[in-house]
Amino acid sequence: MNAAIHRVWALSLTLSLANVANGAPATPTVPPLTLERLYSLPWVIGTTPELPTWSPDSQHLAFLWSDAGSNTRDLWWADIAGHPAERLTRVADAVVTPNPDPQLALRDTEAREHDPGITALAFTADGHALVFSHKGQLWRAPATALAPPVLLVPQAPGAHNLVAVPGSEQITYADAQGLHLLNLGLPAPRSRLLYPLTDAVAIESLRVSPDGHAIAFLETDSRAITERLIPDYLGPETQAPAIRRAFPGEPSEHYRVGVIALTGGEPVWMDLQGAPEDLVFGLAWSPDSQRLLVDRGDLYIKHRWLRLLNPATGAGTTPYEERDEANVTAEWWADWAPDGHSVFVISDRGEDYQLWRIPLDGSAPHALSDGRGAVFSAAVVPTAGGIVYVSNAARSEERTPYFLPFGGSAIALCATPGHHEPLASPDGHWLADIHSDDGTPPELYLQPLIVHGPPAPLRRVTYSPLLAFAQYPWAVARYVDFPNIHDGTLVHARLTLPPDFDPHHQYPAILGSVYSNTAHNRFGGRVYHPTWALDQYLVRHGYVIMNVDIRGSSGHGKRFRQRLREDYGGVDVEDLYSATRYLASTGYVDAQRIGIWGSSYGGLLTSMSLMKHPGTYAAGVAGAPATNMLHAETGEMRTMMDPRSRAAQYRAASPLLYADQLRDPLLFIHGMRDDTVLFQDTLTLAQRLILADKDFEIAVLPDAPHGWDTQGLAQTRYAFRRLVSFFDRYLHPHAPL
Repeated sequence: MNAAIHRVWALSLTLSLANVANGAPATPTVPPLTLERLYSLPWVIGTTPELPTWSPDSQHLAFLWSDAGSNTRDLWWADIAGHPAERLTRVADAVVTPNPDPQLALRDTEAREHDPGITALAFTADGHALVFSHKGQLWRAPATALAPPVLLVPQAPGAHNLVAVPGSEQITYADAQGLHLLNLGLPAPRSRLLYPLTDAVAIESLRVSPDGHAIAFLETDSRAITERLIPDYLGPETQAPAIRRAFPGEPSEHYRVGVIALTGGEPVWMDLQGAPEDLVFGLAWSPDSQRLLVDRGDLYIKHRWLRLLNPATGAGTTPYEERDEANVTAEWWADWAPDGHSVFVISDRGEDYQLWRIPLDGSAPHALSDGRGAVFSAAVVPTAGGIVYVSNAARSEERTPYFLPFGGSAIALCATPGHHEPLASPDGHWLADIHSDDGTPPELYLQPLIVHGPPAPLRRVTYSPLLAFAQYPWAVARYVDFPNIHDGTLVHARLTLPPDFDPHHQYPAILGSVYSNTAHNRFGGRVYHPTWALDQYLVRHGYVIMNVDIRGSSGHGKRFRQRLREDYGGVDVEDLYSATRYLASTGYVDAQRIGIWGSSYGGLLTSMSLMKHPGTYAAGVAGAPATNMLHAETGEMRTMMDPRSRAAQYRAASPLLYADQLRDPLLFIHGMRDDTVLFQDTLTLAQRLILADKDFEIAVLPDAPHGWDTQGLAQTRYAFRRLVSFFDRYLHPHAPL
């Protein structure tokens, strides 16, 4: 790979989509918006920029991106002066020789689709260069587009958490081998292994102390987890490789926090209190590097405590605790106040997640945010004199950045609706922001972090969509509320109508992809599945699409979230049923042609919806359905608790109990390599349906893991073609196109 990086460096530096910014004419011919086009490279919506990283002097912002709609991201940077972004590497330009063997050529194509390019980056402490990870190697790129990158470490498998050591020429990082220190100040840069790892042990995160003397790191140990066999039928002989996979009630990962000096030696292990499997949500050094803050919670997230630790001895105190037996989510965050005498936390000790100050002298916590909406993320910015946080205080579907001065009131930092992911510069003068909304794919923006007066305008850094994007009539969502028909609770939903919508026409409708946290004003709504393209295809062919923030979703108050406790497949299914009643009441949706689909938890919701409300849905598609909660991951115990004491609740959450009630058409889509929701569970439900004389269909994906719609575009296209043809068969859309 070394030669490839240097070979392609000679190619000229171009920013192909800068023509969009300069008003270049659009391409004259636009191909039809088919599933094949939507789920092929290059992405018509472009590539989302990732990992924005400020230089130490706050003059430049580095990030990972492709300007050509590829999945393979290069290293880019932009400056605060407003010059066009520059591409610093050319890993995506490596020339691949076509394989004459057709089967191997298909594999090569799939490998290129899966190639992420550069996966991690960090500025050096002096800001003169960037270190990045690519294909198991570490490289240094000078902070200029005129010089090629230099290989630093030829073997750094899975390198992550690259962090510059303050005041030095060193970078610390973790990889599959352990915790390392890379010294760039030597004539020949050298990496030293500070702490080695054994099999099934990993470093999840690390923090370098402000004084540059020590590293705190979070270690996860999976050795106690049961090994299970996942059959593989694609080789010459059937194989059954073992993977570590815990079921609820079984031993899970163990966590511990260590502190190690950059000079080497053995780690000092922190006294975290609690059990080894209890969770760690964050690490933070005090401003003077003398104490370490650990945000800790039990396995069921019913008990949270902050540990204040001496990094030299591991001993500590617990200055703050909170308990809530009804809790089902842990959107927690904690960090130090600049004075070192208190800490800031995100907590739902009130009606929803808000910012609080926790004094370390034992006095009462003090609410900082105003209690409207919920706070989803936060970052202390000492140089700006406050906290930048994201909230939906304006509207529940929004994620707006705010600035909260120490001792003051919050100020909105941006007037642009949508989803924002802000990152303040070290000097507190600038804000980088990855923003999208219902009609705009994610882009990277810059703006001054102005804390007085109206919000500053966003300056666009990336231009991701292809030129053809603007030629398509993209449907934009609207938002509605309706009551759950049983308890009257208002439910929020995202509604997408056909581009040529006629309120006097009756359309078929699809609920989906059903899941929690789907009614967001961001491109595509849901983050983890590329259903933006499927939704757009369906609405263009005469479907109404609805995404529902079912119980358990964030941003609607603590009681809304906590109602899901021990009730998967219960109140959430009733929220979806209430959505069908709302759609039927609109006059433009045919109540006899409503479908539903979802994957994983959404597959459970789909199966349960058809079985608990027979005759309501004309058809349902359950992707990788979590049909057996006893085989779920241990994280589901946050909602369902331990199956040994909640056997009835676990049984009630399984469609196996309701298989004989299925009346409506059901299609399963499942990957055989899935180790999150076992393919075995779909087969078990299929057998139960056979014994109950029920009809159903299965689309089997032999090479797909749990993310069957995100890993491998050929199988994504195949699966979505099956889904669309299934709905077309039973919902009979009257497409105007």
